[in-house]
Amino acid sequence: MKRIMTQRIGMASLMIMAVLMLFSSCSAEKRLHRLVALHPELVTKDTIRIQDTTLIPEVRIDTLVHYSRLKDTVTIEKEKLTVRIHQVRDTVYIEAIQKPDTIVHVREIPVEKIIHENPYAKEKQQNAGWVQALALILTCGIVYLLIKLDKKEL
Repeated sequence: MKRIMTQRIGMASLMIMAVLMLFSSCSAEKRLHRLVALHPELVTKDTIRIQDTTLIPEVRIDTLVHYSRLKDTVTIEKEKLTVRIHQVRDTVYIEAIQKPDTIVHVREIPVEKIIHENPYAKEKQQNAGWVQALALILTCGIVYLLIKLDKKEL
């Protein structure tokens, strides 16, 4: 009985320790934030442009008004809206036409972009010049020795 209790207590303490380790670990986001705070040259400003298009369809509205209520004929045109009122016998026809339209919304959102550079690539580029110069000197030395040996044999 005591053995089972000690095993349960041991398992419970291991579970508690595992949960505490899980919640106490540092997230990648926190590490990145700390790195950017220490080295602000790693971040550049960039802009994301979002273009959204909204289509407004054509709208037509017809209505009828009795002649005794309206005495004049009216035509109204303003930008993309046309209203026509005309009379046929004792009935007045009112027709409104809204032409289709396209509205373009452009939003620019500033964001921070992290520069990723391989530090070993710069070292390789600097070393590459020395290696090429050394190879050139070595090649010239070998050619010089071959020419000297060739002259001694003649």
